[in-house]
Amino acid sequence: MNPARISTVTLLTAVTLAIAAPLASAQVEPDPMSAGQRVSISDGTRCAGETAARALSTLFGSVVLRPGRGGMTADATVAAGATPGRYRVTVECGSGGPKFTEKVTVRGGRADGVSANQAAGGLALLALAGGAAYLLRRSVNGGSW
Repeated sequence: MNPARISTVTLLTAVTLAIAAPLASAQVEPDPMSAGQRVSISDGTRCAGETAARALSTLFGSVVLRPGRGGMTADATVAAGATPGRYRVTVECGSGGPKFTEKVTVRGGRADGVSANQAAGGLALLALAGGAAYLLRRSVNGGSW
């Protein structure tokens, strides 16, 4: 591959991943969720420099977040009796540190579908694969820029 093609592929990859990356905020995945489901909670790197944080919600009580991949994280189980609706999840960074709140959705029955982050990631990978296939096909067929 010549340098122009390498640069193009690198730029296409960077743009695709930047579009698919979620903004730095608290995350509860999956969202929407259902009663009794296991969820992952993350501070979205908002509690940078902290060694402990916690998440609070009527869905799962108080859960201690610990340093992990992508910030402070924990797993929790949504209360079996949670009714469909919107619920607050508050993350507190350390003792007396900043607090921020996100809202999540509980649906009745089983949680169906994919989250917005999963859909964006899938589309980004599809676009990347299509671009790579196009470039590889052109190079095999002797095409030029």
